[in-house]
Amino acid sequence: YGTIDQEVENVIARIIDISKDESVNFKDFAILTRTNNSANIFAKACERANIPYQFLASKGLYSKPVILDIIAYLKLLDNYYDSSSFYRVLNLPFLRISNQDIAKITQYSYKKFRSVYETLQEITLLNVSSQTSNNINNLLEMIKKDSQLSLEKNVSKVFLSFLTNSGYLKYLASNSQREDLDYINQFSKKIKKFEEVNDDSRLKNFIQELNLELESGEEGSIDLDSEEGPDVVKIMTVHKAKGLEFDYVFLTNLVDRKFPTSNKKDPIEIPDQLNRDIIPDGDTHLEEERRLFYVGMTRARKKLFLTSADDYGGKRKKKLSRFLSELGYNSETRNELNPNLILEKKEDIKEKYTLPNHFSFTQFSSFQDCPLKYKYSSIYRINVGGKGVFSFGRTIHNTLYDFINQYSKEKIDLQRLFQIYDERWIEEWYQDKKQRDEYYQQGKKSLTCFHNDYIKRNSSILLINEKPALEQEFNLKIGEYTINGKIDRIDQLDDGVEIIDYKTGQAKEKLKDREKEQLLIYQIASEQVLELKPKKLTYYYLDEGKELSFLGTDEDKEKQKEKIISLIQEIKDSNFDPNPGWHCQFCDFKNICQYAKR
Repeated sequence: YGTIDQEVENVIARIIDISKDESVNFKDFAILTRTNNSANIFAKACERANIPYQFLASKGLYSKPVILDIIAYLKLLDNYYDSSSFYRVLNLPFLRISNQDIAKITQYSYKKFRSVYETLQEITLLNVSSQTSNNINNLLEMIKKDSQLSLEKNVSKVFLSFLTNSGYLKYLASNSQREDLDYINQFSKKIKKFEEVNDDSRLKNFIQELNLELESGEEGSIDLDSEEGPDVVKIMTVHKAKGLEFDYVFLTNLVDRKFPTSNKKDPIEIPDQLNRDIIPDGDTHLEEERRLFYVGMTRARKKLFLTSADDYGGKRKKKLSRFLSELGYNSETRNELNPNLILEKKEDIKEKYTLPNHFSFTQFSSFQDCPLKYKYSSIYRINVGGKGVFSFGRTIHNTLYDFINQYSKEKIDLQRLFQIYDERWIEEWYQDKKQRDEYYQQGKKSLTCFHNDYIKRNSSILLINEKPALEQEFNLKIGEYTINGKIDRIDQLDDGVEIIDYKTGQAKEKLKDREKEQLLIYQIASEQVLELKPKKLTYYYLDEGKELSFLGTDEDKEKQKEKIISLIQEIKDSNFDPNPGWHCQFCDFKNICQYAKR
């Protein structure tokens, strides 16, 4: 092509043209460059064309705008008088504070020699709009609550409190800011790692560690999964592409001094007599560049596009990369990409999504409740924190797992069961001490009932590979799809097995068809994957020691398989529109969903 702009535009145009095929997803494309700087122009072009993309760099998390916003908020909780952090928070778009009002705030602050925080205490004196005044008061109230939370809870609680209560997570989800959501998940993982290695993992200590990283020049590692996640075009360096494959690969900027790059000599050359390594014959830099070129070419499964331009901004016309000449490339075949392809408008590009590789009953249930809920949980993978009921449920499951494992070797009395319960207690996500204590006492009652019933039944746990069949995982193939699951417990009966799933909460009087579906999937998996003969499918309600059992017929199982295939097809065809209703009150995403009924 004549110029770098033409090269970039035609790469984008070809991606748009190929993606018209409904069988092609944006994740099937990769744009490879030799350096990160060369990739920026392709990222900006994707943004202009409204093509979803990810720039897969190995560093730079702390410089992403969404992470800068979060860091600014966390910093001002630690120090109200950090005016630069306050200024960034005031500019968050979902707070809807106008530029004019922000200017009034900063001017007043400068004129009176006061911090932004002190200025906001006198917001009524600044002649700002009523909307700004209300939003500022709400912001200050939120800061006050999160400041108190930061003194009592781990930093992850404060982090999630800001994302949900401020409206930031709702804003990102509503505007399909998928890349920002990925960065938030990355930052969340960093916070979790900090909490794992620090006894005191409150905000103040986290900010201290973060400041030390920033002062030392740390940019924050990014470890985005280049094969999973959102359906986006991947833009990356050839180094980053090692080990990956894509259907369509664009290997770009193939001109001299860009690929191969120039060989930069070390600032201080080491005398030969001091270099004990054996220096190989030939140009080692060129050989390394040639190897990288080969790596880039072999990333393509279906089609490889090699692109270059004459003009990259310098005075001289660029020479084609010697690697193209080595391939027999010449001027007659140079313009293979059609320069007349026209970039299309946003409305002509249908948003595509990368679905999970595996499905589960939880996913099916989520989609049937609300397709948008499924999108948030399984496609965007938004982390909205936990709930006390989830911590309690996991505690009970872990306790029973340890108890049955130990009971199979030696008899365990109720006091030992309570001891296991205390050891496995998860002290997270409870609203307050009162709720925590209520769950704890309920757990003791449930375990007492379970212990008595377990001894009375004299249950015999099935052994699989000489291990008790507890939390037995499976991968079930139905048609072309894989269903994942985990069976809580499998008991050995005289003529087969009993599949048991634990439930906390109030027992049902009678199971409805949809409530049977989870156990039907377990029955099919037990027969097809584990090669067992289920005689009984049981929900065991731990709070009351009550159980409800049934067994699926051949007709039931076939209907369930057909429904699974039908549901997956619905998911694949879905636009994930919301389905608001009574179930919104139980949804994990009700605080960030603009459609939720309250």
